[in-house]
Amino acid sequence: MTTDITYSLCGMCNTRCPIEVHSEGGQPRWLCGNRHTPSKQALCPRGAAGLGLYNDDERPLFPLIRTGARGEGKWRKTEWDEALDYIASRLKNIIATHGAQSILWSERPGPYADMSKAFLRGIGSPNYFTHDTSCSYNVNQASFSLTGHGRQSWIYDYAHCRHLVLQGRNVFSSLMVQEANTILNALGKGCVMTAIDVRPTITTSKAQTSLIIRPGTDYAFNLAIIHTLLKHNLYNKAFAETWIADLDALHNFVQPYTPDWAADTCDISAKAITSLVENIAQAAPAVIWHGGWMTSRYTQSFATSRSAYIINALLGSFESQVGLCLAATPNVLEKNGLTLLSSLSPQSQLSTATSDCQAIRHQDPAPHSL
Repeated sequence: MTTDITYSLCGMCNTRCPIEVHSEGGQPRWLCGNRHTPSKQALCPRGAAGLGLYNDDERPLFPLIRTGARGEGKWRKTEWDEALDYIASRLKNIIATHGAQSILWSERPGPYADMSKAFLRGIGSPNYFTHDTSCSYNVNQASFSLTGHGRQSWIYDYAHCRHLVLQGRNVFSSLMVQEANTILNALGKGCVMTAIDVRPTITTSKAQTSLIIRPGTDYAFNLAIIHTLLKHNLYNKAFAETWIADLDALHNFVQPYTPDWAADTCDISAKAITSLVENIAQAAPAVIWHGGWMTSRYTQSFATSRSAYIINALLGSFESQVGLCLAATPNVLEKNGLTLLSSLSPQSQLSTATSDCQAIRHQDPAPHSL
C-alpha cells in the first residue's frame, strides 16, 4: 500500500512543532518530526501521542449541545452551523446584559493566538489572558526593560556557543526536543555547560559543572557574578563602552555583593563563583547565560532574569553570532510584515477583568510576535 506524507504542525501543545504524517489508505499510521527542518525527526512523547489521540474512540468527533443540567452528562449531537449559532447567541445575550468586558479568553498562546485576539477585539472585549503571568512574564519584561526587545526576539545560538549556563532551566526534561538535541550536539563538539539549580536534575547530571544553591538565592548569585566581572575587568570593554549605559552606577551597586557574601547567602563556595566567572570570561563572547524559564514565581525572579541578561551584556554575547542573536524581522529588509488580524479592529478601551490574583493583561513587546 502506498504511503502518503502530509506536512503539518503538531497540535499537542502550543509550541506547534513541524511534523510529518505518514498515511496509508487515508489513515495516519505514523508521526515524526519534519525531516526538512532543523528538528529533523525529533518529536517529544506528547507529540508522538497525537496518533493515539486521533484513534481514541472516545474523543469528540462532532459538536455536542448540553440537554440536561450541568454535570448530568446529557448531550445531543449537532452540526457545526447550529453549534456556532448557539455560541454566538449566548455571547450576544451576555454582552447585551453585562457588556463586552464580561467576555474573557484564556489560552496558552501559539502561532494562532492572533485569531483569538482578533475575535476578542471584534466583540470589544479587552480580556485576553495567557499563562505567561505565571511562566515567562518576568523574563520577557526583564529582557524588554534592558534591551528594548522581548525574550522571544533573542535566538540562543546553542550550536556555536562555547559555554552555556542554564540557571533553573532543566532543558533535558522539557518538551523542546530540538533545543535539547542542539545542546547535546554542542556538548559533543566541546561546548562547556554549567547548570545552576536548587535540585539535581537530568540537566545538572549532564553538565560539566553543577552548582546546587539555596532556593530563592539566584539573584544573589548573579550579583556576585557581575561584581567579579567588573572588579577584575573580565567584561567586554569594547561592547560595554558602545552599548551599556550607566556602567559606573552598576559597578557601585554591586560593590557589596562579593563572592564571599554570595557564598554565605547561596550556601556555595566563593571559589565556585570566581571559577565560573573566569571560565565564562575566557569563552566570551561565545557564551549564553540563559535568561530563565518559569521564573515568575518568587519575589526576586524579575531581578534574577534581568541580571542574567546583564551578564550576557557584560560578556558581549548580544549579537555576537555565537551567543544571543536578534531575530530578523521584515524591517531588516525594509519590508512590511504580515498584517495581523487583530490589527483590523481597534483595541478595546474598557478595563480588563480582575480577580483575587490580580490578573494582568497579556502584553508581548516582541515586535515580530503575534
